[in-house]
Amino acid sequence: MIEGAGFDFMGIALLASSALALVMGLMASAYRTQSLSALEDRAYMRGLLDNLSEGVYRSSLDGRLLRANRALVRLNGYGSEEEMLATVTDIASEWYVEPGRREELRALLERDGKIEEVASEIYRHKTRERIWVSESARLVRHSSTGQPLYYEGSVREISETMARLALEATFRKLTSHLPGALFQFRTRDGGRQVTVEYVSVGYFDIVEMSPEEWHATDFLLSKLVHPDDVDGYTEGFRKAIDGVTLLDHEFRIVTPRGTEKWLRMTAQREPGPGGEGGTWYGYISDVSLRKRQALAIEKLAYFDPLTDLPNRRMFIDRVTETMRRCGRGDTKGILLYIDLDNFKSLNDTQGHDVGDAYLVDVAHRLRTSVGPGDVVARMGGDEFVVAIETTTTEGAVASALAIGAGNRIMAALRRPFEHGDLRHNSSASIGVLVFGGDAANPDDLLKRADVAMYRAKASGRDAMALFETEWLEGEAERFTLLAELRKAIAEETLSLRFQPQMDRRLRVVGAEGLLRWTHPGLGSIAPDRFIPLAEQSGLIHALCRLVLDQAIRQLAAWARDPATAGLRLSVNISVQSFAGSTAVEGLIAMIESHGVDASLLTLEFTEHVTAGDLAAMGHKMAKLKALGVRFSLDDFGTGYSSLSRLKRLPFDEVKIDGSFVAEIDKSEEDRDLVRTILAIAETLRLHVVAEHVETTSQQDFLLSAGCGGFQGYLYAPALPAAEFERFVRASGTQRTPDRGEHERLSA
Repeated sequence: MIEGAGFDFMGIALLASSALALVMGLMASAYRTQSLSALEDRAYMRGLLDNLSEGVYRSSLDGRLLRANRALVRLNGYGSEEEMLATVTDIASEWYVEPGRREELRALLERDGKIEEVASEIYRHKTRERIWVSESARLVRHSSTGQPLYYEGSVREISETMARLALEATFRKLTSHLPGALFQFRTRDGGRQVTVEYVSVGYFDIVEMSPEEWHATDFLLSKLVHPDDVDGYTEGFRKAIDGVTLLDHEFRIVTPRGTEKWLRMTAQREPGPGGEGGTWYGYISDVSLRKRQALAIEKLAYFDPLTDLPNRRMFIDRVTETMRRCGRGDTKGILLYIDLDNFKSLNDTQGHDVGDAYLVDVAHRLRTSVGPGDVVARMGGDEFVVAIETTTTEGAVASALAIGAGNRIMAALRRPFEHGDLRHNSSASIGVLVFGGDAANPDDLLKRADVAMYRAKASGRDAMALFETEWLEGEAERFTLLAELRKAIAEETLSLRFQPQMDRRLRVVGAEGLLRWTHPGLGSIAPDRFIPLAEQSGLIHALCRLVLDQAIRQLAAWARDPATAGLRLSVNISVQSFAGSTAVEGLIAMIESHGVDASLLTLEFTEHVTAGDLAAMGHKMAKLKALGVRFSLDDFGTGYSSLSRLKRLPFDEVKIDGSFVAEIDKSEEDRDLVRTILAIAETLRLHVVAEHVETTSQQDFLLSAGCGGFQGYLYAPALPAAEFERFVRASGTQRTPDRGEHERLSA
């Protein structure tokens, strides 16, 4: 240390004090700056949270709500955070619909520290409306101690999503139980591009594919359509795409498993922008069972089981169409009626198996002797018929063609028939008829051809005869009969007879009114003589009015007698007459005039009713059904081509044609046919009445097969009104009268 020198302690102290003050000032300024920035950050974050669309909250560990942004406040029906915080005291009991829900979520938070997108049903707190929310949250812990501090999270409403999911789940459940499949596809570029957008689960059962297999191909049905049905399938789509018709088509598919199925596809298009393309919504159903039933009954009803040729019923239909085409083009048709010579002798001496083999061989020879468009049918026994449609308008040319066809057939049939050691020299007699579109009906054509065939047979067999008009006798009788019929209708000398209808307990429940005509000079004239005459001459309308008037009067008379009150009455009505402009209104007026119970009246139609305008016919029938009138389809099974349209008309009942009932004792084919008819009627929920029941064995079979009603000579013939009423009273014991009693009742 230098002598005389010393420290200036005061100066140093002042300097240190100044430095400390400077440092403290700088620190205070920095703190103020940081505090202002933190406040600004908190305000920014608060504004950000308040403008989020999702609700954000902070809650205490014991379930009190500490903070809530605007979205959460609105979600719970409040106007401000203060109002909501003051009202909500316990989230667990006040917010969640399920009482233990918050405990479940708290357990997850304690275990995992967070939850994400958990769906819960809650109450909108203020209004108590139940809504669905999706909630995400975390458990906030102390940074040093790790102790839980509070929960914070976000909430968004998903009520619409949950409602949609519920609807989708319901839709899936419903569609999973549909027997068919719903679909949706989109078309573009005139239908050349198809995108399948949806198929229900039933689709995969129909096409026998898994969803994975289908997604790999992405088509609806086009690649599965049966080769024979491709053109029809494509044409159906083309017409629907062009707007010509709605898509409603039946076709076959072959599944990847090799199963052949019949499907029905119906769909409607929602056009795209500008009408181009569009979205199709539709339904696919498996109609294989119905088609198999249809084919089975068509086989039984329309084809000969031995030769597989069309039978008389189908032949009548085909010839009817030929007649119409001939009428439109003024062309000629040819009918050849063929009767095998000496067949009875062959059948009796060699046995039915040889006779059947011969008939099958004849059917084959006939098919190969005519063109592919010609019709060959077996009429029964040893009689066959061939119908040929020509393009000529000249009778002479058609006659030459007919003789040429007859000669080819005769040559084919002259070849010996060989069966084992048997050699049979076969031949046939053929009646030839040339006809045009002006022919009366197919039965008339067959009658004329049959006359020609008997002329050929009478000439010595193995011959052919061309029909000549002068062979017909009794044509003058027709004109006489027509004049007498017109007079009989005017004088009301035709009257109803009543054949009882029985239920399964063999009680009389009603009758069919059958029109009868007893002429003072000509005697009893059968309905199959005068009814076709009425249809041809235009008298059918007056005849039907007469029938309906007598039927209504009879119902009114029965209603006044306790023994007959409540009996039903069925009458046959011509489709042609019913389709007239005044038929329905006239019948309604009759019903109202006599005050009868319309539900006791049944109108019977033949299956020709399905051949016309179904919409117009259905409208007329609906007007009468509104009054209670019932409808029955007569001779069910004789016109099966109309069955696919039958369900479009409001029938209550079908009547099995007597030709099927007649042979059920002996024919398994007829028994199968009756069973099939009953099954179809049951499917369509139609009552069934069997006609022409004549034996107890027929009755017993029909009862066992499930038939509901019976009519025929086993019970009674068609009786005059007074005798029918006596029959009803006599049947009060519910016994089945025998034929002798019928005769006593008719005496």
